[in-house]
Amino acid sequence: MTILGLVLELNPFHRGHVYFIQQAKKLSNPDFTIAVLSGNYAMRGEVMVTNKWERSQLLLDYGVDLIMELPYLGTNGSADYFCYNTVKILTDMGMNHLAFGVELDQLSYLKTIKTIQYSHAFDLLMQTYLKQGLSYSGASNKAMMELSKDELIRTQFSLPNNTLAIGYLHALDTLNPTAKVTLVKRIGNQYFDTTLNNTSYSSATSLRESLRSNQDISAYVPTTRGFYNPALIEERLFSALQYIFATQSIEQLETYLGIDEGIEHRFAKFILESSTYLELITHIQTRRYPINRIRRMILNILLQIPKHLERQYHTYLRILALNNAGKAYLKTLSKSTKQQLITSFKNKQGIIIDTELKASKLYGYLVGNPTLYLEEFRVPKGELQHENQTNS
Repeated sequence: MTILGLVLELNPFHRGHVYFIQQAKKLSNPDFTIAVLSGNYAMRGEVMVTNKWERSQLLLDYGVDLIMELPYLGTNGSADYFCYNTVKILTDMGMNHLAFGVELDQLSYLKTIKTIQYSHAFDLLMQTYLKQGLSYSGASNKAMMELSKDELIRTQFSLPNNTLAIGYLHALDTLNPTAKVTLVKRIGNQYFDTTLNNTSYSSATSLRESLRSNQDISAYVPTTRGFYNPALIEERLFSALQYIFATQSIEQLETYLGIDEGIEHRFAKFILESSTYLELITHIQTRRYPINRIRRMILNILLQIPKHLERQYHTYLRILALNNAGKAYLKTLSKSTKQQLITSFKNKQGIIIDTELKASKLYGYLVGNPTLYLEEFRVPKGELQHENQTNS
C-alpha cells in the first residue's frame, strides 16, 4: 500500500500547488495521501494570508485525504528542524512515499549535496567562515564552493526548494530510510520573485505582494476566498510589538526563544526609529541575522516563547481535516498511534498545545477575527462536514 506524504505551507494556495499535488499523485500512484500543513505561521516567519482551516478544506478539494498540522513550535525554526518535524509526523502516520518540490529534479545530485552539507569538512568550514563574520548563507556558499567543483551543485544547492529537499532527505535517513521519494520540478517563476508571472503559475511571494496592493490574483489561485491583506497584518504586528517593548524590560526580552547575542538591543533601538514593520526588520537585519530569522524572533517575542525550547523538535499528531477515506485510514493505525491523535484542544494541555492556542489567538488579532481561535476546540467531521460548509 502506497501512503504518499506531502509537506505544504500554502501561503497562499495557488495553481502551482495544485500542479504539485496532481504531479505527486500521478508519479507515485498512491492508495492514500497525507499532507502536513504549517498552521497559521510559515517557516520563514510570515503570518499566513489564509487561515489553516480554509487551507485544509481546500486540500480536501484537491485530492488530499488527511491533513495533519505542523504546530507553531515545529514550524518556527530553521530548515533542518522544519524538515525533521514534518517527516516525523508523516512517518508516525504511516507514510512510505514522500514527494516534494525542487528546482533540481535529479535525486542523485541532491543526495550528493546532502552528503557534502552534512559532512565534518563542511561543518569545519562553516565554523571558520562564520567566525570571519560571514552570514550563514555566505559561509554555506563558500564552503560548498570549496568542497565541490560541480557547477550544477554550486548553482543549485542553495535554491529554496532544493534546500528543503536536502533537509527532507536528511530527515528520511534517520526517520524513514526505506521510504521512496518523488521529485516534482518547480514551474512558473522562482520562489523569491515579487512580480506576477505572465502564465497562470506565479510564486507565493509575488501573490502576497499583489495582495498587499489589492491587486486581482484570481487568475493564479483556485479560489480567492478567505485572503487577508499582508499590509494590515503587518500594521497590527508592529503595533503589538511596540506595546511589548513599551512594557517589558530588556532582561525579560532576553529570555525569549531566538533572542541572543544582544539582538534585543537592536530591537529596542530601531523600534523607536521605525514607523512600519517592514522598516523595522530592514533596520535590524544584519549578515548574521537575516530577515526570516528576525520575523521568527518577532513572533517568539509576541508569544513569549521561552528560550529553553530552543534546539528541540516539536511535533504532535493533530488532525486538521479529513475525508471519508481519511476516516477509514485512521482505523488501520496502531493503537499507540491512535492514542496520540488530537482532533480538538478541548481538555488538552501541554507545551505544544498551549503555545498553539496562544498563537491562534494572536493570529485572530492580526487578521481581525478575534474569535477564530475557537476553531481549535471543534472536531473535524470529515467529508460530510466539508461538503456542507462548501455548499452553505
